[in-house]
Amino acid sequence: MSWLEGRTAVVTGGAGGIGSEICQELAAEGAAVAIWDLDGDRAEALAAGIPRATAHRVDITDSADVDRVTAKVRDRHGTIDTLINNAGISKVGDHTHELSDEIWNESIAVMQTGVFFCSRAVGRVMIDQGKGTVVNISSIRGYSANPGRLGYCAAKAAVIIMTEVMAGEWGPLGIRVNAIAPGVVATGMWKEEVARGLYREEDYIETIPSRRLAEPSEIGRLCAFLSSDECAYINGACITIDGALTRIPSG
Repeated sequence: MSWLEGRTAVVTGGAGGIGSEICQELAAEGAAVAIWDLDGDRAEALAAGIPRATAHRVDITDSADVDRVTAKVRDRHGTIDTLINNAGISKVGDHTHELSDEIWNESIAVMQTGVFFCSRAVGRVMIDQGKGTVVNISSIRGYSANPGRLGYCAAKAAVIIMTEVMAGEWGPLGIRVNAIAPGVVATGMWKEEVARGLYREEDYIETIPSRRLAEPSEIGRLCAFLSSDECAYINGACITIDGALTRIPSG
């Protein structure tokens, strides 16, 4: 039997990049997937190719919008068994003394406040059910600093401690909360940053002990595992998936 047969999963930022692969992997394990994304048309296009998937345009920085769509998914499926807080943005380049209010506020709104709004709304559903799993997508940049990414690093660091708090609060209620900290993933966002000259991909590949970047599907597969009963005693963890990039000192 598939890991997630008969369950319903919500994936934020699910229409592209790592999010779309998470949706595919959850669906492959039997879940009905609710794809949440600010780009409703893109979400609809992805949902059309995934059995039992539904698309929902939602602004996760708007608590009322999150509450509305949460109620819609619950009413349609009866339960929400898994929440994957994946939505993110990448604003790279400006150092702290040059960072604008706009980039700071947008980074925190999407990757920290959005995690809070979605976790609060879906968490209430899970508490009523007496069960559920939450997986928060953090980053190695949540504990390994990267110049020019103050807003991103701050938000991803916050997600790790938010995961631990929620796990402690909700564990007695039958809800597990874990985080994933990906390293360098071969997404469209990464390729765009390389094209802008922000990074040299060859430098990273030479530094990563596994000698390659992660594939988005590998993050999706880990999300499916953490959402399943196969790891029922894993709670409050942050699992790094980076090919040992942050474990082996460079130089």
